[in-house]
Amino acid sequence: MLTKYRSNTYIPEMVKASKMLAHRHDFEYSCSDEAGRLLSVLVGQITHGTILEVGTGYGVGSAWILSTIAPNVQFVSVDHAKEKIDATAQTLRHQQAEFLVGDWKEAIAKGPFQFIFADAAAAKTIEGEQLLEALAVGGMLVMDDFTPEEHFPEEWRGKPDKVRDFWLNHKELRATEIYLTATSCAILATKLKGKELSK
Repeated sequence: MLTKYRSNTYIPEMVKASKMLAHRHDFEYSCSDEAGRLLSVLVGQITHGTILEVGTGYGVGSAWILSTIAPNVQFVSVDHAKEKIDATAQTLRHQQAEFLVGDWKEAIAKGPFQFIFADAAAAKTIEGEQLLEALAVGGMLVMDDFTPEEHFPEEWRGKPDKVRDFWLNHKELRATEIYLTATSCAILATKLKGKELSK
C-alpha cells in the first residue's frame, strides 16, 4: 500500500533570516523552498573547490547553499545591486562566503567552479557559453524558474525554446530537467570530461 507523500517543512535558521530580509524589502523573486532544498542536497556532496551563485537577491538561495557547505569549500555570490549585497552580507555572516557587487562575469577569475547556481536571466540565456566556461569539468550547474511545457502561456506554444535547447542538448554537458513543483522546473547539468565528449 502506498503511503501519502509528506513534504519537508524544515527551514534552516539562516534561510529564515534571509526570507525575512527579502520580505522586508518586498522582494518576490527569492529562491523557492523546493529549489533551496535541492541546492542544499547537491551542495552537500561538494567536497572541494568553489561554488558560484549568480544573482544573490536577498540571500535566500545563498543561505540554503551555506546551510550544507563543506568546511573547505568556498562560496562566491554576485549581484549587480549593491543594496542587496550589503544587506545579505550583514545577514549571512559566514566565514566561507564572499558577496560581490557587479557583473557576475567579473567573478570568473575565481573559478573554475565545482558548482554554479545560476539565478539570473542573462546568465542562463545570452551568456550561456560564458557560464559553461566558468564551470569546472565534472562540475554541476543548477538553474531554476523554468515553466513546464504544459503550463506555457498561449503565446509561447509551438515556438522554439532556445534556452532549454541550449542547455539540454549541449555537447559538453549531460543535462536533465526535473520538476520542483507542478508548475516549476529546474535544469541540472554536469560538464563532461574530454573523452566523454567524443562519444
